Parts: sequence; structure tokens; C-alpha cells
Amino acid sequence: MSIKQRRTIANYIDVAEAGAEAPSFAFMGAGFKSLEENPAAQTKSRRYVCDKSATKTINGYDWSTPFELDQIREQEAVEFICKVGEKQLTGADAERDYVMVDMSSPVASTENTYNARKIKVAVELASFSNDDGDLGASGNLLGAGEIIEGTFNTSTRAFTAKEE
Repeated sequence: MSIKQRRTIANYIDVAEAGAEAPSFAFMGAGFKSLEENPAAQTKSRRYVCDKSATKTINGYDWSTPFELDQIREQEAVEFICKVGEKQLTGADAERDYVMVDMSSPVASTENTYNARKIKVAVELASFSNDDGDLGASGNLLGAGEIIEGTFNTSTRAFTAKEE
């Protein structure tokens, strides 16, 4: 038995200008000290007159991914996220597609292609930090909509939604 390793999940964010015809996914690797997925299930509770205990159901999610990074500005994803905070972008200018690629789940007979999930996120840059002279940043990628299952090709950096 082994525990799944964090490095088996590759993360990409679209760094193309808002409204661009095609996405330009940048790898979120060097510079990122943490990326933690929080599905944050939302529940509903109801107790019926015939029951002593409540019945709970999950009726939605408040998905987010907190991040912490070092400002390695040569990395496209770091540069993009820092610009969101520096320019105080809002609305569509601060929203992008975010892809989580499961590198331990390759798609059979398709080279460099893995199972993945995509979600639109709003980039919330909460703070720019100073760690003994080294600049960093932290914030959240806030889910804006539903997760879409599909595949991601790490060579072409293209996401393909799963056919229903």
C-alpha cells in the first residue's frame, strides 16, 4: 500500500489574455510551494418528525485551491497570478480555466495524454509576502462553475472534455 504523491498531479492555468480565441495553459510547478484542493461540500440538514436524528445531504460545493508561491517571475503561471494582484484585475480579467492532470492515470494508446479535470477559477491574490527579502504571494483559486472531466495532453497543452 502506498500513499499517492502530490507530484503525480500536474496543475495548469490559462494565461492567455481574457477573451483570447484559444487558451494558453502554463504549468504551475516551479515557484508554487503549495496548491491544496478544497472541495468544501455544502450540506443541507433536515429532521423529520418521525426521526430522532437529522438527515443530511450534500447539495453543492464551494470549491477552492489555496496557493502559496515564490515570485519566480520567469514562470508564466507565477507572472500571471502576480499581475492579477498588482493590476487589481476583476471580473473576467481575473478568471481563467484551471486544469488538474492526474499523471498517474494515462489514457491508453494516446501518447502524453492523461485523465484530467477542468474548472473555471477566479484568481484571488490575497497578499504579497516578504520572506527575509524573498518575495512571495498567496491567495486562492476560487471555483466558478462545475468541474468538467476530460483528458489533457501535456505536449500540446490541450484539454478535451469527456463526451457524455
